[in-house]
Amino acid sequence: MLTLLFRKMRNTKWMVLCLLIGFIMASAMMSTIPIYMNASLQRMLVKDMEAFQLENDIYPGAYNTSYSVTLDISAEEQRKEIDSVSELVTDSYDDLDCPALTEKKYIADEYLYVTTIDVAPGESASRLTLGAMTGIEDHVSLTSGRMYESGQRGDGVYEVITTERALKVSGLVTGTVYEIANVFDQSASIKIEIVGTFDVADENDSYWAEGLDSEYLNTMFMDYDLLYGSVLDTGAVSINAFAQRYAMDYQHMNMNNMSSMLEKTDAQALVYSDNNITFNLPAASILEDYGERASRLRLILWLLQIPVIMMILVYLFMVSQLNVEQEKNEIAVFKSRGASRFQIMLIYAMESLFLGVITAVTGPFAGMGLCRILGASNGFLEFVNRKSLPISMTKDAFLYAGIAVIVFFVTTMVPIVPATKTTIVEHKQSKAKKKKFPLWEKLCLDFILAGGSIAWLYFYNDQQEKLISEGLTDTTATVNPLMFIASTAFILGLGLFFIRIYPALIRLVARIGKRFWSPSAYVSLSNIGRCANGRERFLMIFLILTVSLGVFFANTARALNRNAEERVSYSIGADVTMAEEWESSKTTAAASQPQSASGNITTAEETEEESDDGSDEIIQYIEPVFERFENLAGVNSATKVFIKDEVTIQSGKMKVSKSSSENDDERNPEDFMQDYQSASRTSDHSDSVKLMTVIPSEFSKVCWFEDRLLPVHINEYLNALSEYNAGVILSSSFRDKYGLELGDTVNCSWGANEEFETTILAFVDYWPAMNPYETDESGNYKDFAIMNFDYVRVQTTVEPYQVWIDLDDGTTTEEFYDSIENSDIDPTMLNVKSQEIISEKTDPMLQGMNGALTLGFIIIMIMCIIGFLIYWILSIKSRTLQFGILRAMGMSYGGVIAMIIYEQLLVSGVSIFTAIFIGGAASDLFVPLFQSLYDASEQVPGFAVIPLRSDYLKLYAVIAVMLLTGFAVLGRLISKIKISQALKLGED
Repeated sequence: MLTLLFRKMRNTKWMVLCLLIGFIMASAMMSTIPIYMNASLQRMLVKDMEAFQLENDIYPGAYNTSYSVTLDISAEEQRKEIDSVSELVTDSYDDLDCPALTEKKYIADEYLYVTTIDVAPGESASRLTLGAMTGIEDHVSLTSGRMYESGQRGDGVYEVITTERALKVSGLVTGTVYEIANVFDQSASIKIEIVGTFDVADENDSYWAEGLDSEYLNTMFMDYDLLYGSVLDTGAVSINAFAQRYAMDYQHMNMNNMSSMLEKTDAQALVYSDNNITFNLPAASILEDYGERASRLRLILWLLQIPVIMMILVYLFMVSQLNVEQEKNEIAVFKSRGASRFQIMLIYAMESLFLGVITAVTGPFAGMGLCRILGASNGFLEFVNRKSLPISMTKDAFLYAGIAVIVFFVTTMVPIVPATKTTIVEHKQSKAKKKKFPLWEKLCLDFILAGGSIAWLYFYNDQQEKLISEGLTDTTATVNPLMFIASTAFILGLGLFFIRIYPALIRLVARIGKRFWSPSAYVSLSNIGRCANGRERFLMIFLILTVSLGVFFANTARALNRNAEERVSYSIGADVTMAEEWESSKTTAAASQPQSASGNITTAEETEEESDDGSDEIIQYIEPVFERFENLAGVNSATKVFIKDEVTIQSGKMKVSKSSSENDDERNPEDFMQDYQSASRTSDHSDSVKLMTVIPSEFSKVCWFEDRLLPVHINEYLNALSEYNAGVILSSSFRDKYGLELGDTVNCSWGANEEFETTILAFVDYWPAMNPYETDESGNYKDFAIMNFDYVRVQTTVEPYQVWIDLDDGTTTEEFYDSIENSDIDPTMLNVKSQEIISEKTDPMLQGMNGALTLGFIIIMIMCIIGFLIYWILSIKSRTLQFGILRAMGMSYGGVIAMIIYEQLLVSGVSIFTAIFIGGAASDLFVPLFQSLYDASEQVPGFAVIPLRSDYLKLYAVIAVMLLTGFAVLGRLISKIKISQALKLGED
């Protein structure tokens, strides 16, 4: 049996090799799901923790417990109480199953004083704390003196060490013996000597997460076991404070346990509270937020794998069908020669198990290797030299690989079962029968898949538009797994429709050019035209699926990365935006006093406060020299941009519905009755307008803006502002909601400034740094207005403005930062677009999606190459007799080669060409749905599918490699075919 098995595998070594590589890749793909997912979640957690530490200067992984020990009990009872608390804390932390960088216990007597120092009348004795900490010796650096001895000296003195700051606070010095006693019991005392001072050995050491000077301001440290033992037994010291602290190693947390960790810490907090133990976990808020973000990232990564998993299933189905078709004759021969169905199935089961064992062992490690490469992805098929993901093998990887092997085994064996029922005679008869249309064609599955996906797309887009129109900008909770299934279904539906009509098109082409085709071309057209349900259709639908999904993945990744960059660029508005604090002075002026356009300005916040208070006091500012910004390194252009919130725009033609800003939960029935009675009342102004004033000629040189967002180029709008200084560009809401029209006059005012008139020049949906989804306190979308800087400056008191800068190409951020440091500019706001884009691209969410899309693309293309080779290898080997017959009929060897090339073009070439169009259509329809992964208020501008030539060049390169590899393999196979023997077969 084994001899027969290995002989069979040797005779079909190409098929076996392709099967093995294919299933190793399929297993690797399945294995990467848990590996890459855990690594992405790990990176996200680490980044969240690091951001928390930078913002709050607190180690987020600290697990702190403290306990006030009972004083009026014996030393032995105190030890029992401390041991009991320590055991509870230790068991609780171990239950979290979280590795710890450091662990320490701390005990102290905080009520000691020095008895040997004379105290002046009216002053108190020097107080100090005698403490001890486990492992302190390995985490300090002595600044003077030496480390303490761990026992009592011969002269009865105990040695301690402390910090320089503690010496200053206590007034003690090193090298002097002091006698100390407890303030509550002066009957017993001990002698100590400060033999050294220390500082932390490493400022980044998590051992000192709680801080040194802040937490141990007046503490003298001695050996832990000494204080806990003989010193406590003297009765002069009574421990009143105990703390046990852990520093979580959050970089090596088990991601599978994160969901339960927060639940456990919440339960532990209740237990600690019941036992009078103080518990502090700085990372609690991070873990709460992480749970939501991790669930979202896990969902997205899973959904991104849906098309790939579906592609793997199609691949398995195609390979198993091709394998069965190739082996049917051999199976029938076995059956006719007396082999039982069980014996035949056992042979193929052993072959599948043999390949399955190899796959199960090697698949997870292949997947881990892929994840290591993808960890450095900076975009789709873009890799940078950065620290890779924290990849580690998990049990789930082998579990997923095992599932892939089981699917592989079942998929391989299921087609074998009906094949074992067929004898050699029945098999030959079935080949002569006219083949029926496949089931999918009878059921019109192509129309169902394509039409159903389009109908779902229309419904989904309609629902999203309704949510946004109602003010619900956060649509992330509406992420629907069907959006990923529908895109694949659409591609599959169009692919099936194409192979439905393709044979008829080929037959039509063959008939039209019947008189002109060469023999090899005519044979090729005839073969393809008769492939109503042959293996050619398997290859065509497989190539259409793989290449279309490749195009879809490329466009999805490009849209995600492009829109991430656009989102940052739009929100900032230029290469650099910055502002600085202006010098100010207070003056008193009457509210009605005329105001001039001087160099002194009033801030918006203070003006609003003065208006609210009814005060006439105005704070004026001295405008700094603007040329300093133009002289910074790398500055190409710079301009002044004034931005002001809560500006009032008023017009008699405006009809603004009044709405309450109160929370519905806080309102009583009378409030709702008043709203009902005043529902028809409107006002003639909007007082939540965001104003931006610009210098048109300069603003056009520095601003970043995507041309597709406006009907005409933004410079046309700036030209209008330049030609008519008193003009204003308003957001489209003024036209759509308030009824204003072009040419209308509106009044503008804020704070203590008097109203001034402007004329509407245009309405726009977008403008640099203006978010149309930004809301005011009542939850309504803010309106915005754009005016001429010089005109507004003449009409109002000048207020602090921002400086927008365009940098020269090639200017590094480091050079720009250095020039700011060397100048007298002290920015209170500094946004650099290039740095924000880097930060955005290193976001774990985007990196996870980039990696998943790149991984899916690579796996799909590898399966495409393998499937391509499998088909043509089987096709060439099964048609040796046909080649001989054609040669016997007079076709030259070159004609046979030309026939194969024509078939390659008609099957593979047309499939790839069609797949590119189908993938592009699917991208245009379904890629914009990915914007639902983000809050609409954060996703400005919206998603746009704008393919780049480089992405398609990458795809074409992969396809070219596939075709060249296929031609090389096929050429080698054809060269080894003994055409003379095939010719004899044809002559016979």
